[in-house]
Amino acid sequence: MFHYLFKTTDNAGNPAYSVDELNAEAMLLIIAGSDTTSTTLSGFWFYLTRHPRVYSKLVEEIRTTFKSADDIQTGPALTSCKYLQACVNETLRLSPAGLSELARDVLPGGLDIEGQHIPEGTHVGVATWVMMHHEECYGDPWVYRPERWIPDSVTGVTAEDVAKAQSSFNPFTIGQGKCAGQKLAMGELLITTAKTLHRMDVRLAPGDTLGAGALELGWGMRRKDHITLKDAYIAVRDGPIVQFRRRTT
Repeated sequence: MFHYLFKTTDNAGNPAYSVDELNAEAMLLIIAGSDTTSTTLSGFWFYLTRHPRVYSKLVEEIRTTFKSADDIQTGPALTSCKYLQACVNETLRLSPAGLSELARDVLPGGLDIEGQHIPEGTHVGVATWVMMHHEECYGDPWVYRPERWIPDSVTGVTAEDVAKAQSSFNPFTIGQGKCAGQKLAMGELLITTAKTLHRMDVRLAPGDTLGAGALELGWGMRRKDHITLKDAYIAVRDGPIVQFRRRTT
C-alpha cells in the first residue's frame, strides 16, 4: 500500500491550498488516465470499425509484427508499428479527450495577437477541437485518414504535409498545462489496441449508430461518420457498440 503525504499548511500555519484548489487537483487525479483514455478508445473503435480498409491494414501490421499478444509491450517492435501510431494519432485528432481551451491570463503589458492588442488580465485560449480541425493544416479535417501521419510517395503524403499536421496537433496540450502522463497514456493506448486486435476480430454491431452524428441533432453534430462529443471539461460521449470475437486463425 502507498501512503501520500500532502503539506496542507504553510510555515505560518495558514492553509497552503484553498478548498477549490484541492477539489481541482482531486478531479484531475480522478480523470487522468481514466476518462481521457476511455474517450480516446471509444473514438478509436468508432472510426476503425467504420473503415474496413484501415482495419485490414492495421490488423495485418500488428499480427505480422508480433507472434503473440504476449509479445506486445513497450519497445522497438511496438515503435515500428507506424500505422498503429498513425491510427491512434488520427483518433486523438478527431476525438480529443479535452475539447475546449485551457485559458491563460495575459500578463502585464498586454499581448499582441494577429495585430489585435489583448489587455492584461484577459483570458485567452484556443479550443483543442478547433485546432484539430484546422483546414489549413489538415486539408480534409473531417476525414479519418491515418495515412496523413506517414510520409509516403504512394499516398502522396510528403514530410512537409506531416509537419504541417503536427504543427496543429497538441492532444495533450503544451506549456505548463501539458499532460505529465503523456508517454504513459500513449503506451497505454498503443498496447491496449494492439493486444486487442491481435487476439480478437472486431466489428461494429450491425445497425449501431450510437455516438454518431445525425441530421436531426443540429449544427456541429450532423455527420453520421463523425463521433459526437460534448464538452464537460473532459469529453462526454456515447457508444459505439462493437462486437469482439476471439480469433480462430
